[in-house]
Amino acid sequence: MKEMLCATDLSPRSDRAIRRAFRLASRQDAKLTILNVVDSELPVGMAEALRADAETRLERYAADLAIQFPCSYEVQAVLGDPATDLAAIAREADVDLIILGLHRHRRILDRLSSTTMERLVRATHLPVLLVRDPADHDYRIVLAPVDFSPAATAALHQARALSPQAQIVAFYVLHVPFAHFAHTDQGGPAEDANLREATAEMEAWATKGGLPAEIERPEIIEGGLREILLQQLRCMKPDLVAIGAHARSGFAPFILGNFAASLVRDPPCDLLVTRPPKADGPTSSS
Repeated sequence: MKEMLCATDLSPRSDRAIRRAFRLASRQDAKLTILNVVDSELPVGMAEALRADAETRLERYAADLAIQFPCSYEVQAVLGDPATDLAAIAREADVDLIILGLHRHRRILDRLSSTTMERLVRATHLPVLLVRDPADHDYRIVLAPVDFSPAATAALHQARALSPQAQIVAFYVLHVPFAHFAHTDQGGPAEDANLREATAEMEAWATKGGLPAEIERPEIIEGGLREILLQQLRCMKPDLVAIGAHARSGFAPFILGNFAASLVRDPPCDLLVTRPPKADGPTSSS
């Protein structure tokens, strides 16, 4: 990675994101841009005062962090819309990664509308790292639910690039519809057939480059996706979860899918959301 962009709203949640951004940029020898977008809908005088103050505060904070995590960086504070302008600036700067802190939870409003994080993830093809936890160490364990799609491939390769020393644990959730009607004991014909099909699909995917060479074959686990993810989180205690977000075909907007959207709103730890290199159609949702 050569270019990273960290967006901040100057909150304590964003401070964690900036610190993680400096840690990553220093490790990757990448250039880092720290960006604050002040709502341009505010009165002109107020907006400009907030922009100037944000730039001053960010310069001081970044200078302190650069002593601990040396890297090339710059600070920008601009007027605009946080979601759409962040995506446009990142695209124009040709960055390799966007880094964000968590948004403030709003019990009612978050149920009625998309958060800025969701809007940004939908608006960009670029990988987005959501920082939840304190950035006091490098990523050590990465958990990656996969579905053998281009989106899952992108997530694994991006996770490896982001954390080359981390242990990356991939898993595939096998859902067998109405399995209890097909046999009375686990391991019956329906389950065995689905397991063989999933195993063959995994091998074909890995052979075509879907799995980085140093990552072990995903474990295939029968159950529900959320249930299995919670089990894996309790067992592995990861620093980072990496998921692929799918896209509609043609020119339709990108979608997250219910599973990915719920993780973006309330990640269990830091979360990496990636896109496939090209739209892969409306297959299974990550």
